[in-house]
Amino acid sequence: MIKIKFGVRLNLMKKSLIFLVILFLTNLPSIYYSWYLKIYGFDTIQHFLGGFFVAMFMTAYLAEHLRQKYYYKNIIIITGATVLVGVLWEFSEYTANQTLINPIYRWFGIKAYFMGDLRDTVKDLLMDNIGALAFCAFHFLRSGNAHKT
Repeated sequence: MIKIKFGVRLNLMKKSLIFLVILFLTNLPSIYYSWYLKIYGFDTIQHFLGGFFVAMFMTAYLAEHLRQKYYYKNIIIITGATVLVGVLWEFSEYTANQTLINPIYRWFGIKAYFMGDLRDTVKDLLMDNIGALAFCAFHFLRSGNAHKT
């Protein structure tokens, strides 16, 4: 196990959380204005960036468990953790789609859209993975190491 400076890890976690909060907050107007339906690729970009920044967060969070020179294992661990978050997100979309559409329309007059079909769900999970792998490639090539944050 490699010791990593706590301040560097915390900084990476803060940056990733800021971007994840921004991504989450863009969902509010996107539901109201139907950007997912009107802007081609909006959902794809959201999921790619979500995967990228979740992988960034997981790299910092799991840094103590990543081993030097085990590049592929580290990539699998980070991508696997990101996939878990992506699957949980898809479950939350499904739950919101089943429970919130009518109340949101009744209370606010907004026609909400949370989830597409199976093809959309698979594409979302694929983009989460691609975003995670893009972060891993960027991070590990930049740092020259699979454990540094």
